[in-house]
Amino acid sequence: MNNFFSFKRFSLLLIKHSAEHYRTYLMSIGVLAGVMVLGGSFIFYMIPGPMDAGFQTALYAVLMLIAGCIFASTVFADMGDKRKAIPALSLPASTFEKYLVGWLYSYLVFIVVFTAVFYVVLLSLISLKHWPGHNNEVFSIFQDRFSIVFIIFSLLHSISMYGAVVFEKLHFIKIGFAFFISYALLIICNTFFIKSITGLAITPAIPFGLLNFSERGTYYNIAPGYEQSLWVFAVMAVVVLLFWIATYFRLKEKQV
Repeated sequence: MNNFFSFKRFSLLLIKHSAEHYRTYLMSIGVLAGVMVLGGSFIFYMIPGPMDAGFQTALYAVLMLIAGCIFASTVFADMGDKRKAIPALSLPASTFEKYLVGWLYSYLVFIVVFTAVFYVVLLSLISLKHWPGHNNEVFSIFQDRFSIVFIIFSLLHSISMYGAVVFEKLHFIKIGFAFFISYALLIICNTFFIKSITGLAITPAIPFGLLNFSERGTYYNIAPGYEQSLWVFAVMAVVVLLFWIATYFRLKEKQV
């Protein structure tokens, strides 16, 4: 039998994981739906006009990023508990199969379930309030702008999964602290680097973002073009793959 991946063995592991955690997952879905209903009700009845597709997209993206990072940061939480780590690591399955189960639930299954719950809550709230002379619109996840949302989600997901294996306790807090500290240092280094090569007095420069500076009383704003943006997305995709691969090898170290 293949020691790296066996579909039969992976299927049994997936069934076992689902049977052991389905109650927790169902409760999590209930909490997520409750947060959406309460928050959505407040927003719908406080805004003076209908919620347009752009605002719906922003809500979807923010909630998905937050909820997805929290979930991904706990997917390998058992590895930090000595009582649970030994049974988890001693299961008759390969490291890749254990990793794939965690990745499948925290990425693909999460996206599908989150999107379904969000649409159900959104359509329910829209049907409860009407504005005369206005046709309610609903955003679509198949629009071009969603490629950016899913790339950012993939990046944060990969970082959260890696942190879930590296840290033993308080995964989400430690991952968030490490992420924001690293991001702040990256912005500082990038700002000083651009200042050194341009000699301009620029505002804090986000990597691969807009460049803002003033010259002789005139304010300038430089944004990357379409081709440059594609390269940015390509770099982010590579970073995502590297974090996913690093997570697998980090998990393999614990297996050994």
